[in-house]
Amino acid sequence: MPRISVVIPAYNGVSRYLEQAIRSVLAQTVKDFELIVVDDASTDDTARLVLRFPSARYYKRPTNGGQAVARNDGARLAKGEFLAFLDQDDLWEPTFLEETSAVLNAHPETALVHCDGYQVNERNEILEYDAAMKHANSITQMLRGGHDMATSGSLFRKSCFDAVDGYDESLPVWEDIDLAIRLYQRFRIVHLPKPLYRHRLYGRNASRDIPSERALLGRRYFLEKHGPACRPGTPEARALARDWAQYYSDLGKALLQAGQTKEARRALWQAVRHDPTNHTVFLRLLRSFFQG
Repeated sequence: MPRISVVIPAYNGVSRYLEQAIRSVLAQTVKDFELIVVDDASTDDTARLVLRFPSARYYKRPTNGGQAVARNDGARLAKGEFLAFLDQDDLWEPTFLEETSAVLNAHPETALVHCDGYQVNERNEILEYDAAMKHANSITQMLRGGHDMATSGSLFRKSCFDAVDGYDESLPVWEDIDLAIRLYQRFRIVHLPKPLYRHRLYGRNASRDIPSERALLGRRYFLEKHGPACRPGTPEARALARDWAQYYSDLGKALLQAGQTKEARRALWQAVRHDPTNHTVFLRLLRSFFQG
């Protein structure tokens, strides 16, 4: 039985660097692992690409379920004591599994070890160092103790992953943050301050500042799910108010772009109500009255 199970969720991976991700797994200095590629109902030749690697187990979902669903499917297939997920457009440094598994081996009470990484461009050129401890005044950080665990930069103890029921499949966004919060509430998490993975960034146009309806729905679900943990009068409650203000501000921005001016104003009023000190939102609200 392998010690480590590696899961790569894939969707149309032929043009999205899947082969590079697989090769970065096979190049690991530790060889006691299994590789599972979960094809999330791709419409390209992802199957043919994966089957070129005899050591990879290939599983194809009948319908597209999204990242959280594909990762959970891979976890159910996994046989290892430890569990790692690598996104198809990310890469591991050769010692990722060796160094992270050494931490879990040395600390049996630890549920998760996560490391720093690099942000790289589409040509795998380093853009910046990404430190994995962040202490922003947001519940997305505060409720997980600052552990900004990247999916591709983490190694789980599978029994702990299973104990919290894995990823929340209802979340289309922030499912990794939600998982980190639930693990942090019950187990020990360790940060390894070494850059052992690479996260690929893509060039995007200016419309990236307008969140999608799917992203907004996911954020609302996340805030409603974790809001009750933020007791009134605490720093977490103040952070929650700011996060709700940001949500309503982004909702208002999206509604303004869609020409739904009255609905946008209602959302922006909610943002001001949650955080009256946010002058940017107040100005956006005022500008909305000149947009029809």
